[in-house]
Order: sequence, then C-alpha cells, then structure tokens
Amino acid sequence: MAEEMNTKNRRQPTAAVVLSLIMPGLGQVYCGRLARGLVLTFLNMLPLPIIMGLLLASNAAIVVQQIVGLIIAGGMVQLVAIIDSARLAKRTKMDYELKDYNRWYVYVLLILTITVGSAGSGLYLRDQALEAFVVPVGSMYPTIFQGDRLLANKTAYNNADPLKGDIIVFRNPHNRKENYVERVVALAGDTVEVRDSELYINGEKLKRERLSDSPLATLKPKMQGEVFYEFNGQTKYKIIMVSGNEGKAPALTDFKQITVPKYHCFVLGDNRNHSKDSRSFGPVAIASIKGRLDYLYFPAQRWSRFGSLKGQ
Repeated sequence: MAEEMNTKNRRQPTAAVVLSLIMPGLGQVYCGRLARGLVLTFLNMLPLPIIMGLLLASNAAIVVQQIVGLIIAGGMVQLVAIIDSARLAKRTKMDYELKDYNRWYVYVLLILTITVGSAGSGLYLRDQALEAFVVPVGSMYPTIFQGDRLLANKTAYNNADPLKGDIIVFRNPHNRKENYVERVVALAGDTVEVRDSELYINGEKLKRERLSDSPLATLKPKMQGEVFYEFNGQTKYKIIMVSGNEGKAPALTDFKQITVPKYHCFVLGDNRNHSKDSRSFGPVAIASIKGRLDYLYFPAQRWSRFGSLKGQ
C-alpha cells in the first residue's frame, strides 16, 4: 500500500495573509522563505530612519511631501508582501516539512522585535517631528475645509521663527488641551489693526484681489460671501468675507491697533467673519506652537485638494 501523504503542515493562504498583515514578511517566513521575509520586513521598516533623517536635515515644506511618499512606499511593500505570501502558500507542496523557524514562539519573537522598534520610531516621529491633525471647524476656509486631515511639521520652528502666511497649529491659550489652527499674519514688533474688516499691518492696509465665487459652490453647507487673495509681505493666500449676519461674530470683526510683543505672533482665520483667533485671545506665544501645517493627506469633499497646502 502506498504511503499516505502527510498534509497536516500544508501552508494556508489565509494564515499567510493574516501574518503579512500583522508584519510584512512574516507570511514569507511561514511559507519557508526566511530570507525573502526578512528582506520585505527590512524594506517596510526602511522609510522610518529615512524619514527621521529628512526631518533632522531640513524643515522645508517639501520634506513633508517626501515623507508622505515614503509612507506610501512602505504601504506598497506591505501590499506586495500580502500578495506574495498568498501565492507562496498556494504553491507550497502539500507535504510541506516544517523548518526550524516555523514555530509560534519564533513568530511572536519576530513580531515583538519589529513592533517595539516601529512603535518607538512612530512615537518619536509623532512627538518630535510629524503629527496628524483633523480640523473640525471651518475657520480656515477656503484654504482648509471642515473635516480636513493634515500633517504638521513639528521641526519647522526648531531653528527659525514663524513667517507671515504660515498656517500653524498651537495650544489654545485659554485651554491648553485644545489645539487651534490659524494663519500667521504679523510677527513680533509689527503693529496690527483690523478696521472695517480690512487688515492693517504697520499702518498699511493689505492689498486684496477679488476672486470668483466658484470656490464657494463646493462648500457644504454653502456660504454667501466673497473670496479674495490677500497679499502680506512676500506671500499671498485666500480669505473669505462671509456676507450677512449668520455665523458672524461682530465683536471679533474689528480689532484696535496693538504691537505684537516679542516671542509672539498674531494669527487670523482665513474665514475672517467666522474665526476665533488673536482678535479674541491676543497674540500667540511662539512657545505654544506645535508645528506648521504643510500637507493635506486626507481632504474633505474633493481629492483634487490632496497635497501641499501651498497654492491652495
């Protein structure tokens, strides 16, 4: 009688895929391809040290775009690992013989080793370099929509002060557990005044250029008002002046002239009639700034807005 084939160790595609989801490369190890699995694990981990190196080398906005590209590359490696592990499992012989490393405790050890390293790198990135934020209000429309998810470069002001036009995330001066997102319009030593809804910096009214109302058509709920380019020093950005009284805060529309103190900046929302900003809580201490918002990674309403905030 022919010897019965031992199929109890047959590699299962579902198990390979699950292991690849837990850790890219682990599915290959499960299928007996140790070297291939370790290479995929290395490639998936590689973006982390590169990202940290980029952030330490430069705080330019383009670095955030490169980081997003590296994160996407890491995701692609995981996708390749999942597909490859499933194909390997299907092609593995029915009577697969277990390797020395095909033990549950080896898998656990690999997962713990990689997870600890990834978690440590991830926490470093979040605390020291890059952090994601969601904007729950429309005070920065038309540049930022309600529900937008953005990345803040937390190294931007390590060796430099904010610039006019920067969009920053900072701690609410009245409640440090809350984060606010506004635009820097004036720096230390500048005089600031808002009169008849016009912004004056150092006694000069900032130039505005009216734009088409077409951007308003995409906002839900729709707003009635006018959109302008506002020119402030070497930068320009979009603002909206909402018409009517709905959503308008008259006490915050105008602001008597002050001089921005040292180590502070003055911030306003791009949605000028519907924003709680320095007109309410005064100049923002640079020490309270958490980072500069450079990149929109999950846009609300339109994916065409994905990418750098510059030019939006």
